[in-house]
Parts: sequence; structure tokens; C-alpha cells
Amino acid sequence: MTVNDTKKKLLFVDDDPAMVKVVGKILDSALGPELIEFHDAASGEKGLKKADELHPDIVISDINLPGINGFEFCRKIRQSGFQATVILMSAYDENEDYAIQAKETGADAFLIKPIKKGELLFVVNYILRIDHLNQTVLGKNQELEDSLTRLKQAHEKMSGMNDELQEDQRRLNDNLKDIMRMNSKLESQNSQISSMNRELAERFDSTVGLLTNIIELNQSQHRGHSERVAEIAVFIAKKMRVPKDAIENLRTAARLHELGIVSLPRDETVEEALDEGKSRTVTSHPMVAEMLLKGFAGFEPVAELIRHMHENVDGSGKPDGLVGEGIPVGSRILSVASFYDHYMVAHPDSSILEVLKKVEQSNGTWFDENVVSFLSDYALSQHQSDDEKTVSCSVFALKEGMILASDIYSESGINLLRKGTVLDRDMVNKILKFNNVDPVAGQVQVKP
Repeated sequence: MTVNDTKKKLLFVDDDPAMVKVVGKILDSALGPELIEFHDAASGEKGLKKADELHPDIVISDINLPGINGFEFCRKIRQSGFQATVILMSAYDENEDYAIQAKETGADAFLIKPIKKGELLFVVNYILRIDHLNQTVLGKNQELEDSLTRLKQAHEKMSGMNDELQEDQRRLNDNLKDIMRMNSKLESQNSQISSMNRELAERFDSTVGLLTNIIELNQSQHRGHSERVAEIAVFIAKKMRVPKDAIENLRTAARLHELGIVSLPRDETVEEALDEGKSRTVTSHPMVAEMLLKGFAGFEPVAELIRHMHENVDGSGKPDGLVGEGIPVGSRILSVASFYDHYMVAHPDSSILEVLKKVEQSNGTWFDENVVSFLSDYALSQHQSDDEKTVSCSVFALKEGMILASDIYSESGINLLRKGTVLDRDMVNKILKFNNVDPVAGQVQVKP
């Protein structure tokens, strides 16, 4: 995958020649010399000397080096002012918390040796992607600076025109006409900016929708989970009077909270991740989702909420052992909502009261008592709405005016329409055409 037209210099520091050879071969095979210019050094001192000569973009260093160790090497790199991404690595040692030490010395990431090919390529590709995005942002900033310069010039011109107005009344009408033309242009530009903002918002929503569909395709047995969790979380957040902006971040976090399942390491399974009882202690998918999202503008608060969704109010959770109100309120809501829906799906024969009883068993340990109380309100409202009459029909029996009582999915797992949609003629025709390519799964639940 090509992420940037500019070749990046990578310095790999390790005293193991075999490791150097393997890493160099992996990067050359996967990315090629047109993307990565590979250099190596066998010690921290040699690494610093090469870094001073090369000014590398990426530095990967072992911690246990002859001479100065990887931590000291990282500190000196940071002190030198090089704008490089630094990754430290070491074999796993249960008596050492190398990841925290790496962060404290200024490293951007930490890998456990032996390095897996997939992890190495994932991290390097991620760094290249972030660099590409940074270059794009720099380009946009330059365009903005140019626009500001032109605007400043326009203001200077206007000031000069005002001076002329005082000197010559005859030029008044001409100058006023110029100002009116400029105002018209500014209004047009403001309209374009508003249109661009709307387009950015629509693209953001489309991106979230696309990622949600990707998540759905990887957990068809819990189809619709993300949207249901979003509905539950928003209901609870409104009851708790959470600010509107925070509710929108929570809605997005709920739709994307299982993005990390798509990228689970090989030793973790989707089944474990979807089992809330196991996932809170076994899987790291919330942190994977955080890593995937936090590098993109606009997703930082969403990534933060997902990171802490498996924190427990008694401090026994992951990844940071936060306690009580130290856990973001959105994460506390997301934790309860996800557990509730997964348990409902996994135990379809259980009543709502039985599921709520299961949630309340962890009330005050895993879950916030206040959040659980509002979950009960949501469950009661759903129970009442489920009593409304619904019927099952085939896709060919759908008619204009029907209201969907459940989501419509294709057999491949694509979410075609959401629960609550009022069908019109155009929707029915599109569903029938799509059914010829990717058939609709099962019967459709509708309200007449």
C-alpha cells in the first residue's frame, strides 16, 4: 500500500545480525526501497552517530544494547531534536514494565520480541499513514496561510480605499461599488465554507457507517449490536443530562467500540471478544480500536471513550485500573450498554428481568450504579414497545408505508435499512434490486 510519494529513512538498532537481516528483508519485501530506505546499527553509540548523519524518519531500537541501552538511546534521540518516530522493543519480562518505561523516555511505541511480521508491518504502515496525513494537513495549512495573506492584502487595499474616500468625494461611488463586490465575494466564500463543513460532517458520518458495516461483517452472530448499543447509550446519556456534544461522541464510540475486533491478534478470537464475561479480562480489542482511531482528527474523544470501556468502577478493570468517577462517564455508559446487548443476544430465551438481574450482579463492581438504574428505564421502555403488533413477511411483500420493526440485512451481512424506517416506493424498489445480487437474510419484521 503506497501512502506517501516520499521515501522514508528507517534506522534499526540491534546487536543481533540475524534480527537486522530478517527485519530488513521483511520491510524490503513488503514495502520496497521506494518507500523505506533501511539502515542499521549494532549499538546505541553507533545508532546515535548514524542518526546524526541520516536524520531518520523512523527509529526502531532494542532496549538491551551493548553500551548505552535503548532507553538512554531514546532520550538522546529526543534531546537531539530529531523529528523521528521512535519504537523500542524487548523480549517479554514479567518483572519489567518496559512499555511504561519506553513511554517515559519519549518512545512512541513498544514492541515485544520476537517481532511478528504482521505487527512490524502494521506499525510501520501506520507510521507512514500518519506521516501522509500530517503532510496533507501541512498542505491545507499552507493553503489557509495563503488565503489569510490574500485576505490581509484585501484589507490593506480597503484601508487605502478609505483614505482615498476622504481625499476625493468623486471616488466615493466607485469605492462603494468595489466594497459591495468584495462583500458579495466574501458571502460566496462563506457559503462555500458552510457547504464544505456540511460535506465534512457527511463524510464523517459516512466513514463511521462504513466502519460499522465492517464490524458487522466480522460478527454476524451479533448482527446489529453496534447500533443497538448506540441507541441504549444515547438513551442513558440523555437521562443523565450529558452535554449534547458528549452524547454525539458517545454515539460514535458506541457504533465503533468493537472496531478492534476486526484487527485482533491471532491468539485472540472473535468469540472471546464478544463474550463480555471473558473480554473484560482477556481481550485487548478496546485498546486496538483506540490505536486505530486516535490518529485521525475528530476521533480522539471517541478513541478515549472506547479505551476505558472495560474499566471497572471498583478499580479492577483494564487498561488503567481507573476507579469510579475517574472513568469517563461515556465509557461507564458504553460498558453497561454493550454488556446488556451482548447478553441479550447470547441468551435469547432470557426475559428482560433476568438480563437486568445479570447486569445488577456486577452493580458497584464492574458497573456504575447510576448508569444501571437508567438501563432499567430503557429496558422497560423497550418491553412496552415490543408489545406493539408486528408481522413477518418476505422481501417481495414489502409495501410503501410499512414501518420496519427490525433492521434489514443481506446474507453477506450488509445492513440495508434500520429499524424504524418508514418505507417509500423508491426504498422498496432498491431493496428488491439489491436482493437479486445479495439476497435479504430471512423474513422482514414490519409494523403494518
